[in-house]
Amino acid sequence: MTASDACDLPRWAVTTSLPSRRPHRGCRTDEGWVEMSQGSTAVRGRVLHVAPGDAIARLQPQFGFQQEHGYDVRVACGRSSDVNWARLAPFEPIDIPFPRRPLPHRVAATLVELVRAAREWRPTYLHLHSPAVALTVRWVPRSCWPVGMQMVYTVHGYGHVWPPRGRARAIQQAERVLARRTDLMLFQSTEDLDESRGRRYNSRLRYLGNGVEDAWFDMVPAPRSTGPLEIVYVGRMVEEKGVLDLVEAVRGLEGVRLHLVGAAEPTDPRPVDPAAIAATAAPGTVVVHGRVDQPTLRQVVADADVLCLPSYREGVPQSVIEALAAGRPTVVTDVRGCRELVDDGVNGYVVRARDPAGLRVALQRMRDLPAAEYARMSTAARSSVAQGRRLENVHARLLEAYRELEP
Repeated sequence: MTASDACDLPRWAVTTSLPSRRPHRGCRTDEGWVEMSQGSTAVRGRVLHVAPGDAIARLQPQFGFQQEHGYDVRVACGRSSDVNWARLAPFEPIDIPFPRRPLPHRVAATLVELVRAAREWRPTYLHLHSPAVALTVRWVPRSCWPVGMQMVYTVHGYGHVWPPRGRARAIQQAERVLARRTDLMLFQSTEDLDESRGRRYNSRLRYLGNGVEDAWFDMVPAPRSTGPLEIVYVGRMVEEKGVLDLVEAVRGLEGVRLHLVGAAEPTDPRPVDPAAIAATAAPGTVVVHGRVDQPTLRQVVADADVLCLPSYREGVPQSVIEALAAGRPTVVTDVRGCRELVDDGVNGYVVRARDPAGLRVALQRMRDLPAAEYARMSTAARSSVAQGRRLENVHARLLEAYRELEP
């Protein structure tokens, strides 16, 4: 350990090492990253992705893309799902549960574990995901991390909305201060990027966007079903996603059926129990699918007429892009990310957040659309994402941004 590695951490955190999990294929020195070959592949650098929980498995294609282009990739997150953990297996995940709630003693213990893991594996880039991680990890002094390690943050969506009000102002100011400690900030939302540039966040700010795999574009758009309007919600089962607003909006509404796909994560605040919702609904009006794999998800969306995401806060929601790519109109709330994807009356409807009555009206309009108008909206849905929302485009931008950090 060099002098510049010194840090005010407990002695055990500095001297205890993690077991070696794979042979080192490169090393970090005071002069920078030294590439070493394994077979015919030169390692460009090491990337340690950090997230609160193993739901980050949804970024498996991105991690695989980085590996294919010469990066050694690992993931540090909390383990909660055997399915997600299995998907992360190729990236040898480190089980570090990151609390979403800012309890000081738990956050401190997690940071110690993360610093210790970074000292052992010595990543070139520490790549952060979610405000819960980014708002704490970046306060750790540079001297605590391995020499030369660079900090990358994908802003999937800030923990506040624009314009920030009340407590959100403090969060926004913290993000602005912490931008100076970040070597690269990647934005899924153009709104977040524009606001950060306008407020002079002092970091390298780059657009990343969000996209989906080609399989979603390969789905054949279907005409409106002749039975009930099949509405699908895809996302975490938490109040912040507006699930309860959606349930209230469809309660007693004739000619609709609601499908709930997803589950709450163990660390999620204010979880919603979909089984309890279904138990209190009229028979056959709410169908609970729970957590499903990708083939099943595509089938559920294919069988639906419309996707509804009445969230209070978003980045750029992947579920909405998936539905649009499949030719399914969407009903969303007027929040960051959603309004970047949906043009009211063109490829779906946009309603106010926290407004079950307005949401109900939008779903009624969708239910009562003539077949020709629904077909027009379905075509517009796919066209709206056909060019810029393919995953391969996102990956290309990611690789370009990483190359900016290379010496």
